[in-house]
This record gives sequence, structure tokens and C-alpha cells, in this order.
Amino acid sequence: MKYNVALIKCQDYNLVNILDAFRKALALLEFDNKILEGKKVLLKPNMLGAYPPELGITTHPIFLEAAIILFQEFGSIIWVGDSANGIFPIDQVWERTGIREVCRRHNVIEKVFEKEGAILKDGIFIAKPVLEADFIVNLPRFKTHGLTVLTVATKNLYGCIPGLIKTRYHKSALNRLEFSKIVVRAAEIAKPGLNLVDGISAMDGNGPSAGRLIPMNVIICGTNHHAVDSVCAKLVGLDPNDIDTIEGAISLNLWNPESEIIIRGEDIVECRPKSFNLPKTFTKGMRDWWISRLVIEKIWNGISIKPKINKKTCQRCGLCAKACPVSAIKTPKEMIPTGPPPQVVNKICIECYCCHEICPYKAIDLNESIGVKIGRFLGERRIKKLKK
Repeated sequence: MKYNVALIKCQDYNLVNILDAFRKALALLEFDNKILEGKKVLLKPNMLGAYPPELGITTHPIFLEAAIILFQEFGSIIWVGDSANGIFPIDQVWERTGIREVCRRHNVIEKVFEKEGAILKDGIFIAKPVLEADFIVNLPRFKTHGLTVLTVATKNLYGCIPGLIKTRYHKSALNRLEFSKIVVRAAEIAKPGLNLVDGISAMDGNGPSAGRLIPMNVIICGTNHHAVDSVCAKLVGLDPNDIDTIEGAISLNLWNPESEIIIRGEDIVECRPKSFNLPKTFTKGMRDWWISRLVIEKIWNGISIKPKINKKTCQRCGLCAKACPVSAIKTPKEMIPTGPPPQVVNKICIECYCCHEICPYKAIDLNESIGVKIGRFLGERRIKKLKK
């Protein structure tokens, strides 16, 4: 199979510039917009939580606005919908991200997945609007992720699972690959017809909410979410097979790693950021080495990166405890600013990093076990040998 992915440079969140970039991308993909006239088009941004746009955690409202204008020009009936992490009040998420204001300004229909209900399809609960829409446009933010390395096109579709149902699947997944398979299955059910990745500014380091914002100045566009993710990986110097959702898709026979991906528009080398930090939970070179696999499979308890609450930074809001799908975070009877913070029970913790993802104060640190440090050392040593 051949897949086209467009790379278009875009320097800022100027509405006209983004619209121009979208049009260039669709022209390069030879996208037939006539099929969308009169159709219900669901725009699916990243609405992780009640974070303002300048933090770079959610899809920028101007990026969404450009998509609304574009698809309204195509004569589509526009829906905007997503499911947040289930912790913040829903209305607060829509308001603080700037997404509600954009929706009201352009008179589009809000689809609050938590309120719309869900349907069990292929063993996964999916929000009704996802299944009722005629066409889905995926609008992820380019970010790192502690559990899946990157969260771009495929991972963004995990938000098609409403509310705290998502945490149940975190709990049922035994490891990262099993969780990634759930993400991939949800994405396969959603089956977006178009993926527009906001890489104008990206988050590296310990994303998806506590990383560093860097200028990347590019929009990535394609009709196949795995192909788009593969290009996103290459854009930051990663082997696509190192991305857990790609690995999950391969294991489910939903993606062929030998597929030909044709990059149109900009040269990928010219679009690469000067530097890009991966999350602490990922060590390049470890996963493809038999010694590393043996360590991971046979001595799993020694390979861990546990969240730890920073006493000085913690504001005692208790959101981390609410977000934990296995109740591994215990709070004191009275949560007061000067009192003790919540505590992580390592024996119960399943390392899903929901607490790290939800904390608005970046008060959740990720502590590496000695096994991870040894594994990183061995992995880096392996890379050096391969380069000789």
C-alpha cells in the first residue's frame, strides 16, 4: 500500500496562515472535498483537560477554527467533540481551552461525549457522535507521552472513549503494548478520514502535559493515521516501530511497516526541530535488543518508573487521586495547603501516568528504578556499537 502524507510549514497561530496551510495540504493529497457537502463532519481536537491554549496541552483553538472554516466552505455540517480526562468539570474544559468560544462564534454543534452516551462496538465503548458522524477529522497536538512515547494521530483518538471509561481500560491493560492495542482498536473504530496534526508548536520531554513547548512550525496531514504517526516519528528522529501505537497496530495486523509513505510538500529533514527530548519512560535502542527484552520480560518488577508527588509543588487539590484508575494514590483525611500531600502506593501503581497527565501544577515527578537506569546504559552502549 502507498500512503501520502503532506508536510506544510506554518510559522504561527495566525488564522489565515493555518487556513492556507490546510488548503495546500489537501491539494497535495488530492483530497476530494465534494464528498463532504451536506455531510456531518466531526472535528475531534485534543481536549485533555481544562488547560489554557498557551500551555500547549490541548489543540489550539485557532487551529480548530481554521478547520471549522475550511469544512464549512465544503458545505459540511460541523460537529466538534471530544472527551476530557474525566476530572475537570466538563464545561470548564470547553471554556478554558478556548474551544467553546470558537464553536459559538461559528455556530457549530458541540458534542460533549460524556453527555452523548456510548455504544459498545467491537468490545470497546465509543461515544455515539463518533459512530453517527459521516466523516471524522482528527486534530491532535504534536506531543510526547509517558506511556506511548508520542501522542499524535492514533493516540488522540483514544478520546473517542467517553469520560472515566478510559481509566477502566488503563486498568485492564497489563503493559504498554496491551494498552496501545486498546488505543489502536479505538482508533480503528473511529476511522478518521483526515488527520491534521498541530505541529506549529510541539511538546517534548515528559508530555502530554508537563513537557517543554518548542517551535516546530509544521502541520502534518494525511488520510491514514498510522502513516501520519510514522512521519511524525521520523520528524523527531524516531524509528516508527518504536512508537507503541505503531507496534500495537502491527501486532493486530492493522498496519504494515513495509507500507510506502510518500511525503509531499516540505522536505522532512528541513522540518526537523533542532532538538527534541523524549520522555523519561522511553530509552531508544532498548526495545530491539534481545538482552533488553529479556530484562523487561523476566525482571519486570525491576523495570519501573513510578510517579512521586513533589511535596513543595503539590497544591493538595486531590486531582491525582481522582484520576488514578486503580486507587493507588491515597489522600490524607484533611487536604489542607500546609498538610501532608497524597501518597503513591507503589505496589498498587500500574504506571499508567494518569496522575502525571492530569496534574495542573506539574507536581508529579517520574522516578526511575535502578533497572531502568541500567537498561538505558546498556541501550546507549548498544547504539554506539551499531554506529561503529
